[in-house]
Amino acid sequence: MLDGTLHHFSAGGLYNGLVLLIDDETQTYWDHITGAALHGPLAGRRLVTWSVAVTTVAAALKDSPDITVSLSGKMPLRARLFSLLHRRTIGARGFLPPPFLVTMGKADDRLPRMAQGLGVAEAGTARFYPAAAIGTGIQDSWDGRILRVAFGPVDGVPFAGWEDGGRPFQIFTRWYGFSYTFPGCEIFPRGGPGLPRDSSGSS
Repeated sequence: MLDGTLHHFSAGGLYNGLVLLIDDETQTYWDHITGAALHGPLAGRRLVTWSVAVTTVAAALKDSPDITVSLSGKMPLRARLFSLLHRRTIGARGFLPPPFLVTMGKADDRLPRMAQGLGVAEAGTARFYPAAAIGTGIQDSWDGRILRVAFGPVDGVPFAGWEDGGRPFQIFTRWYGFSYTFPGCEIFPRGGPGLPRDSSGSS
């Protein structure tokens, strides 16, 4: 709901290799991570957003044994092909199809483009935790609070939580996606990640 009106969203295009949402009611384009309206009649508005966890069925069942698992039987052909290309998401090297690449502007080359990690955004600060830097778990000082980052024991997906309780906004993503969404974001550890790079920038 926005101003009391129900809006319907779908994928409207690509920008910087990321999906832009479009609403049927006003044809406004929206950033699917920040909820910001980027172009159209509602440009400048912002939707309420929250973290969406990436996990596996095994991990979900361990946390909630009575959970209902639903499988879609009506995937479009394009979605089926995409899922085959990206069958293994967690820890995979990844692949960007040419149509994605042509939408991308100047990259932030502080990390390889396809490096995976956990992006955290809180109170105007955005910080990326490369998977290669998390190891067996880390803790990070954040404006007087301690943030703990670790891999899920079953799904292997990094997650973050405050030592004093609660979780910040977070997204398991590729470096290119987080750095385009939050330009100039910080990288843990501050002072340089020291991660291996390859000549293509797509490890």
